[in-house]
Amino acid sequence: MVSGGVSGGMNRGVTSDDAGERRRVVVTGVGAVSAAGLTTADYWSALSEGRVCTSPLTAFEAPRAVAAGQVDESWRGPSGAPDWLLERMDRASQLALDAAIQAQTDARIEFNQQNAFVVGAVTGMAHPSIGDGWAALGSGLSGASLGLNIAGPVFTVSMGGASGLASVVLATQLIRSGVVRAAMAIGAEAPLREDVWQSYESSGLLDQTDDPKAQRPFDANRQGMILGEGAGALMLEDRQLAAQRGVHIYAEIGGEALTSGPMGDGQAPTDVEVARRATGDAMLGGEISPSDIDVVVAAGAGSRLGDERETDIIERAFGRRTLDMYATTVSPNVGYTAGASGALSAVAAAMIVDQRQVPPHATFQEQDIACKLGFVPKLYEDRIVGAATAAYGAHGQNAALVLMPHVPEAGDELPVMVN
Repeated sequence: MVSGGVSGGMNRGVTSDDAGERRRVVVTGVGAVSAAGLTTADYWSALSEGRVCTSPLTAFEAPRAVAAGQVDESWRGPSGAPDWLLERMDRASQLALDAAIQAQTDARIEFNQQNAFVVGAVTGMAHPSIGDGWAALGSGLSGASLGLNIAGPVFTVSMGGASGLASVVLATQLIRSGVVRAAMAIGAEAPLREDVWQSYESSGLLDQTDDPKAQRPFDANRQGMILGEGAGALMLEDRQLAAQRGVHIYAEIGGEALTSGPMGDGQAPTDVEVARRATGDAMLGGEISPSDIDVVVAAGAGSRLGDERETDIIERAFGRRTLDMYATTVSPNVGYTAGASGALSAVAAAMIVDQRQVPPHATFQEQDIACKLGFVPKLYEDRIVGAATAAYGAHGQNAALVLMPHVPEAGDELPVMVN
């Protein structure tokens, strides 16, 4: 863990490089806990190999045989966290804290009395926690302040399936606005409990087989989703701070946006157009054109109408560029993780930009003419310029993110001078 130079740079007032210039935000750490394993390396390995990690559900006794994306039963919560803290957190928050610790460690950053007040944390969760007293506080990563020594703004957003990616958007905007210099963005979900599963089941969204490989988004034979649990986290920093610290930068956030519901002029566009606007605004904010985006990391919920809708959104956002873009999705590997899905997709997008590799769609078999996206059959290496991802809530909430390669600049190698 790095502390000296970090404290010296972070406890100063938050200012932009030049007055009026848009603050730049980069990804310096990533973390993931999922059915693929307990680390980011496990997660990326499963994506790269096209490995399906869902399995027969054991978390509770469902009325029928069903598959799920389950975190390994050996997992006992984030390592190093004291028992008294874990007892006050529900499962989703424990997953969130684990992913956050991974991202913080990966970024080689330490929060202490000198810098804690210029660091924030935003957590996205779709489903509220259950329990009384302290357990109920888990729905906002109650351990962010206690477990990570973060003393700046710490809050939770709940935007359905858009929750995890919304946390990345809002954490980015905290830095851009000058409120903080670094922020942890987390999406977490533990939906493998009877009440949540039953709500999806009664809505007709779940696959009706017990085939662990039945999560086939955009495939002609898709039948529905397989629920999964997990968490994804990204350590975000002011670019100037990260460059001066000399840490590895996975990607720069080129643009980000949120939309929801009908437009304010009283006219009612389709929900597809409102969702498309999120991706359009993300590109517009970073002065990025569709031609700059090479990969789209799709949400891939797996329902017949939902995947057609998402394809329509992508085609509207990128136009003719859609025909030449790569596409991938993480839900075939780990299941659809609801509030965590957008954050896990963002972790994947950061890795894609950093590694210049596009993971395959793990369960793709037959193309649906209504869902023609550029999936690859195996890990594909190419010159990746930019990656985009978006996530959608069931009630019209949308989040979009664009990640671009970080290009070192003159002066980045200069160390922070500690007073």
